[in-house]
Amino acid sequence: MAELDVSEVITDPLFTSPVTLIHRVESFDGNGNPVWDDSANATVQAVVTSDLKSLERLPDALRREGTILVRFMKEDAPDGFQGGGYDAVLWRGKRFVVKDTADYSQFGRGFLRMTCWPEEVSDGSY
Repeated sequence: MAELDVSEVITDPLFTSPVTLIHRVESFDGNGNPVWDDSANATVQAVVTSDLKSLERLPDALRREGTILVRFMKEDAPDGFQGGGYDAVLWRGKRFVVKDTADYSQFGRGFLRMTCWPEEVSDGSY
């Protein structure tokens, strides 16, 4: 097990802000097309920072800016929330799509680090 324990920083109110984790599940409409609906959500305290890649050119002139990194204690995640697929994050009134999640269970009490893109610029291919 790794010796580094960042739980004090990740749970310190001086560094955290409330974030709503939204677990989404797949269902199908009347035509058999997939539809993703919000299933469950929970508000946790998380450290939220910029990922320092504020602007990136994507195909078809789509621009991505405002990407954030969200770090929170793994034990605070709602049941079934893995930070993948179509899961989302609501922070400061903006909704973000989870694009990547890293599980740091080996560090102290364990935490998740998620890279999230603003939902309004998402191209729909998660």
